Amino acid sequence: MNTANIITIIVIIFLILLISFPLINRIKSKETCCGTEKVKVKHKKLKNTAGNYRLRIDGMHCKNCEKRITEAINNIEGLACKVSLEKKEAVVSYEEEPMKEAVIKLLGDMDFLATEI
Repeated sequence: MNTANIITIIVIIFLILLISFPLINRIKSKETCCGTEKVKVKHKKLKNTAGNYRLRIDGMHCKNCEKRITEAINNIEGLACKVSLEKKEAVVSYEEEPMKEAVIKLLGDMDFLATEI
């Protein structure tokens, strides 16, 4: 091997390492795709559940998105939900009134696209 080939190989290895470090750090870190720390989602239980319905939710990318949706719906009196990032859906339980349109609008205002399944 001549000196030019060795220098080329060293430069290529350096560039690969330079590109790889931010990716490795991102994988090791506790950040989500939305730039926030990974979070645990708290669930709410209703006293008297009258029924439930499912919503398809597009636009979720991480557990932080799941938490934001869960908290937003759970803050509505008489509603509780379980959101699945993997299934891209939410199961919304209600005590008296389903309030489907209000929940769909709320999620739309949060930049998610929700449709009834």
